[in-house]
Amino acid sequence: MNKKKSNSKKAVMIGCGFVGSASVFALMQSGLFTEIALIDADKNKAEGEAMDISHGIPFASPMKIYAGDYDDVADAAIVIISAGAGQKPGETRLDLVNKNVAIFKSIIPEIAKRDFGGILLVVANPVDILTQVAIKLSGLPEERVIGSGTVLDSARLRSRLGQHLSVDSRSVHAFIVGEHGDSEVVAWSSANVSGVPLSDMCEMRGHYN
Repeated sequence: MNKKKSNSKKAVMIGCGFVGSASVFALMQSGLFTEIALIDADKNKAEGEAMDISHGIPFASPMKIYAGDYDDVADAAIVIISAGAGQKPGETRLDLVNKNVAIFKSIIPEIAKRDFGGILLVVANPVDILTQVAIKLSGLPEERVIGSGTVLDSARLRSRLGQHLSVDSRSVHAFIVGEHGDSEVVAWSSANVSGVPLSDMCEMRGHYN
């Protein structure tokens, strides 16, 4: 099957909630794309978010940000799925499985029928399970379906360690591994600050009793 050539400067965001909108704003600032389409079950919301975010273009690189539809997926370099039910108080990420699998069953087939040739990035929760669901429903090769995993958790860890040690968090190298949820684990043994093991850095800073 001949895949439609992807536009390397085009991204599509599916889901215009807090995460989706914030991500589009970050993409606008990155300068990586010249075209970003927003898709949401609520067309008016997609149009409103696209309008608000596009008002920041005068302070960024030239680009087109607009409310689109699933036909915009066909030539996109990357499609990001942030659509999903929100996590309520007392719920775990795993409690969202049934709700968000149902949502994915309405989204992924629409992507698949457009002969999509780019990268599919899943950021909805529970991300590990939904990434596998996306692979199965889309029929895309595994290497083209990516979940955000524990990237956010690792960023939070680096930020907190930087604050605790009074160092630039960009110099902190520490990772959280496993499921993005209650069973994730910090890889303390490999954590370091500019190559200095975290245990040594803590001792140097007097953080051990």
